[in-house]
Amino acid sequence: MPILSHPAFGPRAALAYITVGSILDIVVACWYFFMVDKNRPFEENRVTFFILTTLFLIGFTLLVIGLLLGRIGQSARRAELPPPEALPAEAAVQQHAAVAPVPVATTLGAAAPAAPPAVAAPAAPAAPAAPVAPAGYVPRVTVN
Repeated sequence: MPILSHPAFGPRAALAYITVGSILDIVVACWYFFMVDKNRPFEENRVTFFILTTLFLIGFTLLVIGLLLGRIGQSARRAELPPPEALPAEAAVQQHAAVAPVPVATTLGAAAPAAPPAVAAPAAPAAPAAPVAPAGYVPRVTVN
């Protein structure tokens, strides 16, 4: 198996988390600054502020997770690599595996013994051919 043949999931996931978190925080900030009526008392806007606060904190959390996931993914990627002294040996093994032919195993096991030559059997009489229906023929429909 080649070294690092499967790309890490971390960068894509981190990018998704950062994007979703940032967009969510921008939408919440716009909603807060342009849509919330600041002249009404807090008790009337309690549900609105609850929703805004919840969405803002969710977006901020996704942003932080995305930033941390990028760092964690980079560290995990470095940890998956073999030690530097083993890289030349591993590269040589992979290069040899890419050049060497792959042996093919048969599912039969041992080879079958050769069969004696077959004796020609007498030909069977030919069966009569089935009648051919005329063009446009539909079974069980009669046209008068």
